[in-house]
Amino acid sequence: MAFDGNLVSVLQSLVEAFISPEEDLMLCSPRLGFSDEETEEAREEEEVALRIAIEEWKAQRTSAKITWEATLSQKDFLTTFRVTRPLFKYLLYEWEREQQADAWKARVHPAERQVLAALYYLGNLEPITSVAERFSMMPSTIHSVIMTFTNFIETLGDRYLSWPNAQEKIRCSEIVRQNGGLPGVFGALDAALIKIRAPAGDEKAHYIYKKVSTGLKCAVVMQFVVDAELLLRDVHLAAPSDANRASILQTSRLWELLHCTVAEETHIVAPAVYPLAPTIMIPYVGEQLSPQETTFNELHSEAFKLTRNVMTALKSRFRRLQLLDQKLTNIFKIISSTCILHNMAIMREGPEVLQDLQMSYRSETDEDGWHALPQETIADFGILGGEEKRHYLTTVLS
Repeated sequence: MAFDGNLVSVLQSLVEAFISPEEDLMLCSPRLGFSDEETEEAREEEEVALRIAIEEWKAQRTSAKITWEATLSQKDFLTTFRVTRPLFKYLLYEWEREQQADAWKARVHPAERQVLAALYYLGNLEPITSVAERFSMMPSTIHSVIMTFTNFIETLGDRYLSWPNAQEKIRCSEIVRQNGGLPGVFGALDAALIKIRAPAGDEKAHYIYKKVSTGLKCAVVMQFVVDAELLLRDVHLAAPSDANRASILQTSRLWELLHCTVAEETHIVAPAVYPLAPTIMIPYVGEQLSPQETTFNELHSEAFKLTRNVMTALKSRFRRLQLLDQKLTNIFKIISSTCILHNMAIMREGPEVLQDLQMSYRSETDEDGWHALPQETIADFGILGGEEKRHYLTTVLS
């Protein structure tokens, strides 16, 4: 190595000379011993050593903050990290088993701290610089940890976010019926906005959903199906420029799935902007409805509350979804991973934990409404058999 003496002491004096120690030290590293004759391998080794030394020195400087989470009660841990300790330990086990952390990060930042930092970021709206300071990491390190964590969670998607089988549909439809909903309903379909900072470049135009006096409002459209147990069963992400909800549905894999299962006895409920189908029950529209049609709509509305409940739970647990400030590629990963984490929490913690979380998000008071997609009208098309099935359900309710 080209460094002599105590690296930490050298770095400490250098850090004090710079506002951004990581960036400036990396720029100045050639002056600390790199020469034109050194091999690329030796240069990389010294760069890694320098990064480790910076992180170790910073961790020592703020060591009092490293284990603050260990003193939290079970309730405070849930409030702070938005998951229970048992779920955190499960995530930690899976994280270590898959060896997701980079080797140099693992030497400085234990896997436990990395997982906690990622969960804290997803569960709060603090700037990333504040999160980095809280967990004694560089901003660039915390960003790398967060994205590595979301990539890791996405690998668990097949286990925790999947379309229900026939038995699961029947079980969920019984839950809906017992709660005063429409018979045969195992879940609900809708789309919500995940607000984001305006992207850079030409992509911005696709994600603008409203122009106001103070500027542009941007978002990602999240189409989702939620079942009676508040599990997300299908998630599709799109841009507001993809037009209305019916158009977005037709471009998603869900459309083909629902179109190919016309013989299903169970179904989902959706607002009237979606097409009527044997697997999609929408309410009756009109000023003069029969008593049976009114009853159908009332039961439909009760079942449809699932969409509001799941979005309240999702955005309250993972408050980062209330406003995302990342690159678009990262935004899609964060949304996808939080949906999977939501399902993991429901499955492994139980829905009763939601009662202990602070439900800080209320979809009904969102300034842009529940979905806020422009120029939507009642769907003027459907799938063969949908009208007949709705009429049958209306008849049996009378």
